[in-house]
Amino acid sequence: MKIRSIKPSDREAIRELLVSTRAFQARELAVAMELIDTALTKPDQQDYLPYVLQQNGTILAYACFGKNPMTRFTFDLYWIATHAERMRRGYGREMFVFVEQEVKRRGGRLLVIETSSKERYQGAHHFYVKIGCELAARLPDFYDEGDDRLIYFKRLQ
Repeated sequence: MKIRSIKPSDREAIRELLVSTRAFQARELAVAMELIDTALTKPDQQDYLPYVLQQNGTILAYACFGKNPMTRFTFDLYWIATHAERMRRGYGREMFVFVEQEVKRRGGRLLVIETSSKERYQGAHHFYVKIGCELAARLPDFYDEGDDRLIYFKRLQ
């Protein structure tokens, strides 16, 4: 297995991976693809740092993170996902550990993750807690009525 930066030929496989989770709505997928396109068309930008975990030519997991420009050492984890057919095999955890190490390498000390409170995200909520993240805030009706914004964080030593 290998974790590496994305390349243009990964675009459709990442999209398919995100769709496979059945967690993301069309507008969320559009934003994910916009971040991927930004990273692919502006290689010098540092706002969105997308990586994939690959084995034998197959993309198993994906993550995109970046430094929050308004902070000294806080990074945002924008996306982390494992292909539905590969879930519960440790690939998400491996991807998260990579993100933690990469953030620390870049001087980061805090990782922030925002997500929806909707039922389809319950697996993500359990995952974040399992890997040591804490729920810092809940903003009621942020995305829609009954769809709160949950903000998790993890301090990096």
